Amino acid sequence: MTNYTRRNASSMIRLTVLFATITLCSTLTSIAQAKPLIFGVAPSLPKPVPELEDLNKLAIKKKSKFAAKQKKLDQQDHGFASNTTRLPTKTEAWNRVLGFLKDKSGLDIRYEPASSQLDFELKLAKGYYDLAYTTPMQFFAFKEFPGYQAQAKRKAQPIRGMIFVKKNGPITTLSELRGSNIAFPGLLDFAGSIAPRESLSKLNFNIVAQFLPSQSAVYKGIAHGDYIAGGGTDETFRALPPEIRNSIRMLWDSPGFSPYPLIAHPRVDFFSLTKLKRALVNMNKDEEGKQLLKYIFVDNGFEVAKNSDWDEIGLIDLNVLNGSDKKSHVE
Repeated sequence: MTNYTRRNASSMIRLTVLFATITLCSTLTSIAQAKPLIFGVAPSLPKPVPELEDLNKLAIKKKSKFAAKQKKLDQQDHGFASNTTRLPTKTEAWNRVLGFLKDKSGLDIRYEPASSQLDFELKLAKGYYDLAYTTPMQFFAFKEFPGYQAQAKRKAQPIRGMIFVKKNGPITTLSELRGSNIAFPGLLDFAGSIAPRESLSKLNFNIVAQFLPSQSAVYKGIAHGDYIAGGGTDETFRALPPEIRNSIRMLWDSPGFSPYPLIAHPRVDFFSLTKLKRALVNMNKDEEGKQLLKYIFVDNGFEVAKNSDWDEIGLIDLNVLNGSDKKSHVE
Protein backbone atom coordinates (compact mmCIF):
# COMPACT_ATOMS: atom_id res chain seq x y z
CA MET A 1 0.00 0.00 0.00
CA THR A 2 1.47 3.36 -1.00
CA ASN A 3 1.81 6.31 1.39
CA TYR A 4 -0.89 8.14 -0.61
CA THR A 5 -3.30 5.23 -0.25
CA ARG A 6 -2.54 4.96 3.48
CA ARG A 7 -3.17 8.70 3.96
CA ASN A 8 -6.46 8.39 2.08
CA ALA A 9 -7.53 5.45 4.20
CA SER A 10 -6.58 7.30 7.39
CA SER A 11 -8.57 10.37 6.32
CA MET A 12 -11.59 8.24 5.52
CA ILE A 13 -11.42 6.62 8.96
CA ARG A 14 -11.25 10.03 10.68
CA LEU A 15 -14.20 11.30 8.66
CA THR A 16 -16.20 8.17 9.47
CA VAL A 17 -15.49 8.61 13.20
CA LEU A 18 -16.40 12.30 12.98
CA PHE A 19 -19.72 11.61 11.25
CA ALA A 20 -20.48 8.84 13.73
CA THR A 21 -19.78 11.20 16.64
CA ILE A 22 -22.02 13.91 15.20
CA THR A 23 -24.78 11.38 14.59
CA LEU A 24 -24.44 10.03 18.13
CA CYS A 25 -24.55 13.54 19.65
CA SER A 26 -27.62 14.39 17.61
CA THR A 27 -29.29 11.15 18.68
CA LEU A 28 -28.47 11.77 22.34
CA THR A 29 -29.77 15.34 22.05
CA SER A 30 -33.03 14.07 20.57
CA ILE A 31 -33.37 11.52 23.36
CA ALA A 32 -32.59 14.17 25.98
CA GLN A 33 -35.25 16.42 24.50
CA ALA A 34 -37.91 13.70 24.56
CA LYS A 35 -38.91 15.17 27.92
CA PRO A 36 -39.38 18.92 28.43
CA LEU A 37 -36.75 20.89 30.29
CA ILE A 38 -38.21 21.82 33.68
CA PHE A 39 -37.68 25.50 34.50
CA GLY A 40 -37.99 27.03 37.99
CA VAL A 41 -37.93 30.62 39.24
CA ALA A 42 -37.08 31.72 42.78
CA PRO A 43 -40.37 32.65 44.53
CA SER A 44 -38.63 35.70 46.04
CA LEU A 45 -38.31 37.30 42.59
CA PRO A 46 -41.11 39.85 42.09
CA LYS A 47 -44.21 39.59 39.95
CA PRO A 48 -44.93 42.06 37.08
CA VAL A 49 -45.65 45.54 38.39
CA PRO A 50 -48.73 47.73 37.80
CA GLU A 51 -46.77 50.30 35.80
CA LEU A 52 -46.36 47.68 33.07
CA GLU A 53 -50.08 47.70 32.36
CA ASP A 54 -49.41 50.45 29.81
CA LEU A 55 -47.02 48.12 27.98
CA ASN A 56 -49.65 45.43 27.94
CA LYS A 57 -52.29 47.76 26.50
CA LEU A 58 -49.83 48.96 23.86
CA ALA A 59 -49.03 45.37 22.85
CA ILE A 60 -52.74 44.62 22.49
CA LYS A 61 -53.37 47.59 20.18
CA LYS A 62 -50.32 46.93 18.04
CA LYS A 63 -51.06 45.18 14.75
CA SER A 64 -48.00 43.35 13.58
CA LYS A 65 -46.64 40.25 11.96
CA PHE A 66 -46.38 38.69 15.40
CA ALA A 67 -50.17 38.45 15.87
CA ALA A 68 -50.42 34.75 15.04
CA LYS A 69 -47.36 33.93 17.09
CA GLN A 70 -48.72 35.87 20.06
CA LYS A 71 -51.95 33.91 19.92
CA LYS A 72 -49.91 30.72 20.19
CA LEU A 73 -47.99 32.13 23.16
CA ASP A 74 -51.18 33.21 24.88
CA GLN A 75 -52.56 29.70 24.58
CA GLN A 76 -49.53 28.52 26.53
CA ASP A 77 -50.24 31.05 29.25
CA HIS A 78 -53.04 29.03 30.78
CA GLY A 79 -55.82 31.29 29.60
CA PHE A 80 -54.14 34.70 29.48
CA ALA A 81 -55.83 36.04 26.36
CA SER A 82 -54.63 38.89 24.20
CA ASN A 83 -58.01 40.62 24.22
CA THR A 84 -57.70 41.65 27.87
CA THR A 85 -55.78 44.53 29.39
CA ARG A 86 -55.14 42.95 32.78
CA LEU A 87 -51.60 42.56 33.98
CA PRO A 88 -50.23 39.00 33.60
CA THR A 89 -49.42 37.04 36.72
CA LYS A 90 -45.86 35.95 37.41
CA THR A 91 -46.63 32.49 36.03
CA GLU A 92 -48.20 33.94 32.88
CA ALA A 93 -45.27 36.33 32.36
CA TRP A 94 -42.70 33.55 32.60
CA ASN A 95 -44.78 31.27 30.39
CA ARG A 96 -44.77 33.97 27.72
CA VAL A 97 -41.00 34.39 28.01
CA LEU A 98 -40.41 30.64 27.81
CA GLY A 99 -42.87 30.34 24.92
CA PHE A 100 -40.80 32.91 23.04
CA LEU A 101 -37.56 31.05 23.83
CA LYS A 102 -39.12 27.76 22.77
CA ASP A 103 -40.13 29.30 19.45
CA LYS A 104 -36.63 30.69 18.84
CA SER A 105 -34.57 27.74 20.10
CA GLY A 106 -36.78 24.76 19.32
CA LEU A 107 -36.38 23.53 22.91
CA ASP A 108 -39.33 22.23 24.90
CA ILE A 109 -39.21 24.20 28.18
CA ARG A 110 -41.88 23.90 30.87
CA TYR A 111 -42.26 26.36 33.73
CA GLU A 112 -43.08 24.81 37.12
CA PRO A 113 -43.78 27.38 39.87
CA ALA A 114 -42.59 26.40 43.34
CA SER A 115 -45.10 26.47 46.17
CA SER A 116 -42.64 28.21 48.51
CA GLN A 117 -39.03 29.27 48.89
CA LEU A 118 -38.34 26.05 50.82
CA ASP A 119 -39.96 23.95 48.08
CA PHE A 120 -37.85 25.72 45.44
CA GLU A 121 -34.58 25.17 47.29
CA LEU A 122 -35.37 21.53 48.10
CA LYS A 123 -35.98 20.90 44.40
CA LEU A 124 -32.66 22.60 43.56
CA ALA A 125 -30.91 20.44 46.15
CA LYS A 126 -32.38 17.30 44.58
CA GLY A 127 -31.48 18.46 41.06
CA TYR A 128 -35.13 18.46 40.02
CA TYR A 129 -34.93 21.55 37.82
CA ASP A 130 -33.13 21.33 34.49
CA LEU A 131 -33.01 25.13 34.33
CA ALA A 132 -33.61 27.74 37.01
CA TYR A 133 -33.51 31.49 37.58
CA THR A 134 -32.20 31.95 41.12
CA THR A 135 -30.71 34.41 43.55
CA PRO A 136 -26.89 34.57 43.66
CA MET A 137 -26.85 32.91 47.08
CA GLN A 138 -28.99 30.00 45.87
CA PHE A 139 -26.68 29.44 42.91
CA PHE A 140 -23.63 29.49 45.17
CA ALA A 141 -25.28 26.97 47.51
CA PHE A 142 -26.02 24.45 44.75
CA LYS A 143 -23.06 25.00 42.47
CA GLU A 144 -20.93 22.19 43.89
CA PHE A 145 -23.79 19.76 44.42
CA PRO A 146 -25.85 18.87 42.46
CA GLY A 147 -23.58 20.93 40.18
CA TYR A 148 -25.67 23.68 38.62
CA GLN A 149 -23.69 25.85 36.19
CA ALA A 150 -24.23 29.51 35.27
CA GLN A 151 -25.47 30.15 31.73
CA ALA A 152 -26.75 33.72 31.51
CA LYS A 153 -27.43 36.86 33.54
CA ARG A 154 -29.00 40.29 33.13
CA LYS A 155 -26.70 42.58 31.16
CA ALA A 156 -25.41 45.74 32.89
CA GLN A 157 -28.05 45.44 35.59
CA PRO A 158 -26.51 44.46 38.94
CA ILE A 159 -28.48 43.73 42.09
CA ARG A 160 -28.62 46.67 44.47
CA GLY A 161 -29.99 46.46 47.99
CA MET A 162 -31.77 49.60 49.12
CA ILE A 163 -32.71 51.35 52.34
CA PHE A 164 -36.15 53.01 52.40
CA VAL A 165 -37.59 55.56 54.82
CA LYS A 166 -40.91 57.35 55.27
CA LYS A 167 -41.40 59.86 52.47
CA ASN A 168 -42.11 62.86 54.70
CA GLY A 169 -40.21 61.55 57.70
CA PRO A 170 -37.30 63.12 59.60
CA ILE A 171 -34.48 61.03 58.07
CA THR A 172 -32.63 62.80 55.25
CA THR A 173 -29.18 61.13 55.23
CA LEU A 174 -27.88 57.61 55.80
CA SER A 175 -25.61 58.78 58.63
CA GLU A 176 -28.70 59.55 60.72
CA LEU A 177 -29.44 55.83 60.85
CA ARG A 178 -26.26 54.79 62.70
CA GLY A 179 -27.19 52.52 65.58
CA SER A 180 -30.88 52.53 64.56
CA ASN A 181 -33.31 49.61 64.40
CA ILE A 182 -33.74 48.81 60.69
CA ALA A 183 -36.17 46.24 59.33
CA PHE A 184 -35.07 43.64 56.77
CA PRO A 185 -36.99 40.90 54.92
CA GLY A 186 -35.50 37.85 56.60
CA LEU A 187 -32.00 36.53 57.07
CA LEU A 188 -31.63 35.00 53.60
CA ASP A 189 -33.37 37.46 51.25
CA PHE A 190 -30.33 38.25 49.11
CA ALA A 191 -31.33 41.51 47.42
CA GLY A 192 -33.43 43.03 50.21
CA SER A 193 -31.44 41.89 53.24
CA ILE A 194 -28.02 40.34 52.58
CA ALA A 195 -26.87 42.87 49.96
CA PRO A 196 -27.62 46.03 52.00
CA ARG A 197 -26.43 44.54 55.31
CA GLU A 198 -23.20 43.25 53.77
CA SER A 199 -22.55 46.66 52.19
CA LEU A 200 -23.24 48.51 55.44
CA SER A 201 -21.00 46.07 57.30
CA LYS A 202 -18.12 46.83 54.92
CA LEU A 203 -18.65 50.52 55.69
CA ASN A 204 -18.43 49.74 59.43
CA PHE A 205 -21.93 51.18 59.68
CA ASN A 206 -23.51 49.67 62.79
CA ILE A 207 -27.25 49.01 62.89
CA VAL A 208 -29.66 46.80 64.79
CA ALA A 209 -31.33 44.49 62.27
CA GLN A 210 -34.89 43.34 62.82
CA PHE A 211 -36.16 40.63 60.49
CA LEU A 212 -39.67 40.54 59.07
CA PRO A 213 -41.34 37.85 56.89
CA SER A 214 -41.13 39.73 53.55
CA GLN A 215 -40.14 42.92 51.75
CA SER A 216 -43.83 43.80 51.62
CA ALA A 217 -43.99 43.65 55.43
CA VAL A 218 -40.94 45.91 55.64
CA TYR A 219 -42.50 48.53 53.37
CA LYS A 220 -45.77 48.50 55.31
CA GLY A 221 -43.87 48.83 58.59
CA ILE A 222 -42.07 51.92 57.31
CA ALA A 223 -45.24 53.47 55.89
CA HIS A 224 -47.14 52.90 59.15
CA GLY A 225 -44.30 54.32 61.25
CA ASP A 226 -43.42 51.03 62.96
CA TYR A 227 -39.83 51.23 61.70
CA ILE A 228 -37.66 54.24 60.93
CA ALA A 229 -36.11 52.47 57.91
CA GLY A 230 -36.00 49.14 56.12
CA GLY A 231 -34.33 47.14 53.36
CA GLY A 232 -35.80 46.33 49.95
CA THR A 233 -35.23 46.52 46.21
CA ASP A 234 -36.32 48.65 43.30
CA GLU A 235 -38.32 45.80 41.75
CA THR A 236 -40.42 45.06 44.83
CA PHE A 237 -40.83 48.78 45.58
CA ARG A 238 -42.31 49.29 42.11
CA ALA A 239 -44.68 46.39 42.70
CA LEU A 240 -46.22 48.01 45.80
CA PRO A 241 -49.79 49.30 45.93
CA PRO A 242 -49.82 53.08 45.24
CA GLU A 243 -50.86 53.97 48.80
CA ILE A 244 -47.72 52.29 50.21
CA ARG A 245 -45.37 53.20 47.36
CA ASN A 246 -46.26 56.90 47.59
CA SER A 247 -45.62 57.06 51.32
CA ILE A 248 -41.99 55.83 51.34
CA ARG A 249 -38.82 56.70 49.44
CA MET A 250 -35.39 55.26 48.74
CA LEU A 251 -32.69 56.81 50.93
CA TRP A 252 -29.61 54.77 49.91
CA ASP A 253 -28.62 51.97 47.58
CA SER A 254 -25.76 49.54 47.90
CA PRO A 255 -22.90 48.94 45.46
CA GLY A 256 -23.87 46.48 42.74
CA PHE A 257 -23.76 42.71 43.18
CA SER A 258 -23.74 40.17 40.34
CA PRO A 259 -27.25 39.77 38.84
CA TYR A 260 -29.62 36.84 39.19
CA PRO A 261 -28.12 33.82 37.39
CA LEU A 262 -29.92 31.57 34.96
CA ILE A 263 -28.42 28.18 35.73
CA ALA A 264 -28.52 24.67 34.24
CA HIS A 265 -28.18 21.18 35.68
CA PRO A 266 -25.18 19.25 34.27
CA ARG A 267 -27.50 16.74 32.60
CA VAL A 268 -28.66 19.39 30.08
CA ASP A 269 -26.61 18.81 26.93
CA PHE A 270 -24.22 21.31 25.36
CA PHE A 271 -26.19 21.74 22.14
CA SER A 272 -29.42 22.58 23.98
CA LEU A 273 -27.64 25.11 26.17
CA THR A 274 -26.04 26.73 23.13
CA LYS A 275 -29.46 27.13 21.50
CA LEU A 276 -30.95 28.52 24.72
CA LYS A 277 -28.16 31.07 25.27
CA ARG A 278 -28.37 32.23 21.67
CA ALA A 279 -32.13 32.77 22.05
CA LEU A 280 -31.67 34.59 25.37
CA VAL A 281 -28.97 36.94 24.09
CA ASN A 282 -30.95 37.73 20.94
CA MET A 283 -34.14 38.38 22.86
CA ASN A 284 -33.32 42.05 23.32
CA LYS A 285 -32.86 42.43 19.56
CA ASP A 286 -36.44 41.38 18.89
CA GLU A 287 -39.33 43.82 19.43
CA GLU A 288 -41.55 41.14 20.93
CA GLY A 289 -38.69 39.86 23.08
CA LYS A 290 -37.98 43.35 24.45
CA GLN A 291 -41.56 43.70 25.62
CA LEU A 292 -41.52 40.32 27.33
CA LEU A 293 -38.25 41.08 29.14
CA LYS A 294 -39.83 44.05 30.89
CA TYR A 295 -42.23 41.74 32.71
CA ILE A 296 -39.33 39.88 34.36
CA PHE A 297 -37.34 43.04 35.23
CA VAL A 298 -34.62 42.64 32.60
CA ASP A 299 -33.82 46.11 31.26
CA ASN A 300 -30.89 45.51 28.90
CA GLY A 301 -31.34 41.91 27.84
CA PHE A 302 -29.30 38.86 28.81
CA GLU A 303 -25.63 38.04 28.32
CA VAL A 304 -23.69 34.78 28.58
CA ALA A 305 -22.34 34.15 32.09
CA LYS A 306 -19.76 31.93 33.80
CA ASN A 307 -19.53 30.59 37.34
CA SER A 308 -16.75 32.98 38.34
CA ASP A 309 -19.09 35.94 37.82
CA TRP A 310 -20.43 35.09 41.29
CA ASP A 311 -17.11 34.54 43.09
CA GLU A 312 -17.89 37.57 45.28
CA ILE A 313 -20.73 35.63 46.90
CA GLY A 314 -18.19 33.25 48.41
CA LEU A 315 -16.68 36.20 50.31
CA ILE A 316 -19.92 36.81 52.21
CA ASP A 317 -19.82 35.05 55.59
CA LEU A 318 -23.45 34.57 56.54
CA ASN A 319 -22.52 33.35 60.01
CA VAL A 320 -20.74 36.60 60.72
CA LEU A 321 -23.31 38.75 58.93
CA ASN A 322 -26.27 37.15 60.69
CA GLY A 323 -24.61 36.73 64.08
CA SER A 324 -22.32 39.72 64.45
CA ASP A 325 -25.06 41.87 65.97
CA LYS A 326 -26.33 40.13 69.06
CA LYS A 327 -29.27 42.53 69.23
CA SER A 328 -30.63 41.29 65.92
CA HIS A 329 -33.79 39.22 66.22
CA VAL A 330 -36.51 37.74 64.13
CA GLU A 331 -40.06 39.01 64.47
